[in-house]
Amino acid sequence: LNEPNFDGSYVLDFGDVLELQLVGQKSSITKIPVKRDGSINIPDIGKVYIAGLSLGKAEDLISKKIDIAFIGVESFISLVNVRDIQIIVAGNAFNPGPYTLNGNSNMFHALSVSGGPSPMGSFRNIDLIRNGEIIDTYDLYQTFIYGKTNFKSRLRSGDLIFIRPIQNSVSVEGAVNRPLTYELNDDENLSKAVFFANGLTNEADLSDISLFRIGQKGGVQKIKIYNMKEFEDLSANDNDKVSIRRYPFKTVSIRGAVANPGQYVIRDGDGIKAA
Repeated sequence: LNEPNFDGSYVLDFGDVLELQLVGQKSSITKIPVKRDGSINIPDIGKVYIAGLSLGKAEDLISKKIDIAFIGVESFISLVNVRDIQIIVAGNAFNPGPYTLNGNSNMFHALSVSGGPSPMGSFRNIDLIRNGEIIDTYDLYQTFIYGKTNFKSRLRSGDLIFIRPIQNSVSVEGAVNRPLTYELNDDENLSKAVFFANGLTNEADLSDISLFRIGQKGGVQKIKIYNMKEFEDLSANDNDKVSIRRYPFKTVSIRGAVANPGQYVIRDGDGIKAA
């Protein structure tokens, strides 16, 4: 797994190593580790506590200390070694268990190394738990379907990523661009499932739309849908199946002494004259 890029918001802690370069009347390059008490030892200055500070704030603090101690010296700080963290991926994960990541990792990296949600796991309800409290809940559809990145919280040692079980599983089949099974939240209706399926194809027969739903007595009910807008008023039940009939078409190739030879699309059942 490639290391994610670092920025000024990275929070420093024990195990990180900084490189301090001084340029001017006093020139030197020194590697300074963050100690267990959260401090670094700057030569000729002494202890400076930086654990819990972002990289950007630590740079400002160190630069001020250098400016006070030396005249005509400019300082440059960079992060040269990153600490490891221990986290746990639990719940309905493909490979649950403890994992070692670098300190700049977020939840997406942890899900990648653990294989992500299992077939019974939710893509839409994944908790980041720290010190027994849920500090964030992630919806992977925001990334995979909407193209939004919302992995702002960096992981810390002891964090627990808990993948909850899938709730409303809805299958969409037939004349849609991406027929698959999708997970809907409680506040989402069946029209959202069609949206997740990338909408209808141009082969959709809007006169033949059905919803198959498990009834209270255990049987499967077939519900006739007369208009796609009806889905906006139907909440999702687990194991619902939306079926949109696809017009049966054939491709016919015509050659020889005709005005426009080539390939033509006709409906199933039409004859040569239609082509």
